[in-house]
Amino acid sequence: MPVTYYGSRISDNIIKLTDGCLLCKNVPIARTGEYKYLGSEMGLDDNDIHSVYRSDEDVFSPKAIASFEGKAFTDNHPSDDVSIDNWAMYSKGEIKNVRRGTGKDSDKLIADIFVRDPIVASEIFSGKREISSGYTCEYVQDSNGKFYQKNIIGNHVALVDNGRAGHTVRINDQDPFKHNKYRFVKKLQDVIKILDKGVK
Repeated sequence: MPVTYYGSRISDNIIKLTDGCLLCKNVPIARTGEYKYLGSEMGLDDNDIHSVYRSDEDVFSPKAIASFEGKAFTDNHPSDDVSIDNWAMYSKGEIKNVRRGTGKDSDKLIADIFVRDPIVASEIFSGKREISSGYTCEYVQDSNGKFYQKNIIGNHVALVDNGRAGHTVRINDQDPFKHNKYRFVKKLQDVIKILDKGVK
């Protein structure tokens, strides 16, 4: 039986609960397919860019799905893995109801996200919507030289400006004007930082 929540529906996939927290439903948090990684990120002795693949078998394995259930929702990736020792510092909410998507999202891992931090909720409304999952895995090279991520174990799910998985892995229902405005402001801030460094 589906779980229901009481609150004010802001859009098809975003609900403001009676305690002020947000419930973001049907959020893609990962996808299958090709990704680009530096060799150093994979434990290799180079900084070349490698194509790495995630198969259906690995992304949608019962262990991988279960490993993301109840994990922390963070604002950007934390510097350490999230654990009981730093949960209060890093967690801005949690991940629930993790499952494989259907239809156009059948290549994605989907979840519902409870957002329990007012600053992060404000960022979402301002257009910060992309998602990046933090996890551990094994990098395995097959006989054809292709790299695969195996034994994926979730640690957290982060709200980010630009996720490695691309623009389809995001909280849905953004206001296009707000989203574009947010990106413009972020780019302007980056330019100002670069100019400031040049002046010093």
